[in-house]
Amino acid sequence: MKLREHIEKLVDGKPYRHALFYNFPGGLRLRMSEGGDYFGRVLTALRKATAVCEDVFAGADTMVVHLQRYATPKRFDLRFALKQLDLAGITIPRARDIWAELVPRDEPDDDDNWWVHLVFELPRSQLQNLLWCAFACDVWELRPNPHCLVYLINPELGLIVHPYDDRGMDVIGKNGSALKHLYTVHQTLLLEYDLDVMYQTFAVDATGPAH
Repeated sequence: MKLREHIEKLVDGKPYRHALFYNFPGGLRLRMSEGGDYFGRVLTALRKATAVCEDVFAGADTMVVHLQRYATPKRFDLRFALKQLDLAGITIPRARDIWAELVPRDEPDDDDNWWVHLVFELPRSQLQNLLWCAFACDVWELRPNPHCLVYLINPELGLIVHPYDDRGMDVIGKNGSALKHLYTVHQTLLLEYDLDVMYQTFAVDATGPAH
């Protein structure tokens, strides 16, 4: 099965980009940074997310990476992103899936802009490199910074991790037992605003698939 087909199966073919916790009920929303300057917030988020992801990918040698990047018609932004990924120590393997989807136009004379998708496998040892790229995404002053959305997938467990910015990270999937374990182990990181929803999902019964 192609990597693209594998991850689409995890989300029943639904597109995903932002707010996975709200668009795919039954997951986790975790609090990352705790204030401070840009650099400090990213480092705090990196530390917390690494602890969670070490559990998500425990026993796995590799992880599936899904990058999404907004691209203008001339594609100069993609060249920049690839250079920044290289500076972050992330080498795109030859075995990969790549596709693009046209961004819906708001006005008839809008340029044809695209969301470009890139899916590939990397060793788990590059976890922190990818988390840095994810948390630095919205902070233009930080480098390296490919300014792309980062999703980390464990296909064996059926979990998708989305560190959406330095403030937080979503974990979704159909593996209720694995999500229940993360809920229990990382309760101190759960986002208070959505705690009641997660309690209803996991504190009562989460032995089956999470939907």
